Parts: sequence; C-alpha cells; structure tokens
Amino acid sequence: MKTDGESTQTRRTFFSTLLHRVAVMGTAAVSLTRHGFSNQDKPKATLVTVKIAEYEGLEKAGGFVLMKNTPAGDILIVNSGEGQFSAMSDICPHRQCRVAVKTPTLIQCPCHGSAYKIDGTYVSGPAKKSLKKFRAAVESGVITVVEI
Repeated sequence: MKTDGESTQTRRTFFSTLLHRVAVMGTAAVSLTRHGFSNQDKPKATLVTVKIAEYEGLEKAGGFVLMKNTPAGDILIVNSGEGQFSAMSDICPHRQCRVAVKTPTLIQCPCHGSAYKIDGTYVSGPAKKSLKKFRAAVESGVITVVEI
C-alpha cells in the first residue's frame, strides 16, 4: 500500500527519465566542445622563431631561409615584400621533392616543374595544390612561425 509521500514512479519511467537526462547532458557536452572549448581555440605551438637580422637573405623581397628540423619538418620562410613573410613546407605535394626559390616571385619543384607563388600558392605543374602553409608573424625584427 502506498502512503501520501511515496512516489508513483515505476522502474520503467525512472530509467526512461534517467536516459533522457543523460542524452541531454551528452548533447550539451558536444555543443560546448564544438562552440566553447574547441581545439581551434587552443593557442598554437611555436614551430620556430627567426631573427631577421641574423639571416641576410630575409632582409630583401624574395629572400629566404630554410629552417631545418622544426617540429613540423623543414620550413621555408620567404620575405614576400613590404615587411610581409610567408612560411611553408619545402616539400612539393606532387612527389614530395624539395622545392627551391627560383626568383623573388617563384618557387619551383626541380623534379617535375610544379610552380608556386612566393607565398606557396599553387600556380602550375603536376601538383594540384599549394605547399603546406604556416602562419608567420613579425614583431620587433623576429618572425614567429606557428601552425595554421
């Protein structure tokens, strides 16, 4: 017999309510991960820092330096002109040959001739995409390269 204070909830309704609440909490957690706490909000790790004054090539437009053995592999840093610098992988996406800066406006793969703008953007050749790019920020004569 039930008294006035006892619940009329059955085992089935209890578990149904519990399952519903767990599902709501899971949906909220996924939403927070996507919108409030995503990996995109995490600060990117610095791959390399370069003092411009230590590398003569970086002082003029088209000048470059290859930084070896960074956490992301070898990174080509190029003076794109007007105080702007570009950072990219030195590996051609076509057959993984190492690219070279040919002129102040052209990077080219010696293996099959794929060509790229000085910022690593694909121009022509058998490769079908740009070189892998990194973010290069300049402050007080120092270039800091991070993942994009």
